[in-house]
Amino acid sequence: MQAIDSDTVGQDPEGTEHLDPARKNEERYFITALARGLEVLACFRSADKGLTNQQIAERCGLPKSTVTRFTYTLTRLGYLVQDTGGRYILGTATLGLGSAMLARLDIRQLARPMMQELAEFSGTTVSIAVRDRLSMIYIEVCRSTAALALALQVGSRMPLAVSAIGRAYLVKASEQERADILARYRELDEIAYEAVLAAIARGERDYAQYGCTTSFGEWQKDVNGIAVGFVPIGGNQLMSINCGGPSSSVSKEFLLDEVRPRLIEIAGRLES
Repeated sequence: MQAIDSDTVGQDPEGTEHLDPARKNEERYFITALARGLEVLACFRSADKGLTNQQIAERCGLPKSTVTRFTYTLTRLGYLVQDTGGRYILGTATLGLGSAMLARLDIRQLARPMMQELAEFSGTTVSIAVRDRLSMIYIEVCRSTAALALALQVGSRMPLAVSAIGRAYLVKASEQERADILARYRELDEIAYEAVLAAIARGERDYAQYGCTTSFGEWQKDVNGIAVGFVPIGGNQLMSINCGGPSSSVSKEFLLDEVRPRLIEIAGRLES
């Protein structure tokens, strides 16, 4: 990603010369400075102990001078907090945004008992996730009391292309959303673009054969998982639900033969 130190608003964004006239007209409303500020907030991960301006700049592909202005502004507004070592962490203002989002997702309350029952039956971790740019972010997690259940939590992220939960989303995504996702990957590099094309094809083959997507040792070599995409009842935001665990205790055969029909049934109940 090319770093450009400019906060110009209303300027035609980079790379729009190849767009059709209707798309170019839409891009006129794109506020670059706002987008970059949100990218700064979004680059933080749950495992981060704090990030410096330089680390944020590297993650966002922005000049450090630009990031410094953003972090100063976001700190003034309470979205970031600077610790004594000069590193930034997310502030309480971001908690308000997240809480408002989660409060809207009533599907979590409906899904939780079914998810927990499946987790206990299978000795796995069962999760629901939504897409955030090029990854899936968990909004609900139920884990088995089994000692080997995956230690995932709300806010954890999974890659779109190599995870079952990501491929389940890609299979169910609209044509427009897929096009947007592919455009984002193409901006990264051609290898990433080809990888997501392959992921979509793989997901469609899985769905045709199993009615779900699969990942056996692909996300992590010792983890197996399956997933189903669904649009929750009364909603319009596509989600995915998965079930996974260590390959040492959760075999491919067990997931496909015993867990798969139950997972598909849960997705169907959440959707209808």
